[in-house]
Amino acid sequence: MFKKMIAVLSLFFSTTALAEFSCEVEVNRVLVYANGSVNVLHSGRNEYTYICNLNSERQGVGITTCAMWTSMLQNIQKSYAKAIFYYPGSGDCSTLATYGSAPVPVYIGSMK
Repeated sequence: MFKKMIAVLSLFFSTTALAEFSCEVEVNRVLVYANGSVNVLHSGRNEYTYICNLNSERQGVGITTCAMWTSMLQNIQKSYAKAIFYYPGSGDCSTLATYGSAPVPVYIGSMK
């Protein structure tokens, strides 16, 4: 009984279920649209990635967080530093969904 329980629990907590990935990239462009959408073009994908909206919550990312991310990304771009985008799930930067299909990052950071 104990072995069966361990086997079942290991399925729930397998590394595939908890997979995640990050992108350490150069920020090429930060676009802010009239509707509040923020799109980023970075070296990891070379397509625009929709990360958040300055007017409304998107997939749990509020407008204050979006404003901070936008400012940080603009500063990273100006200083020629690198950004790190951390995502849940499996994947990598080169296959990251683009535009409105893009998942929101768990966090965005600055690397120098």
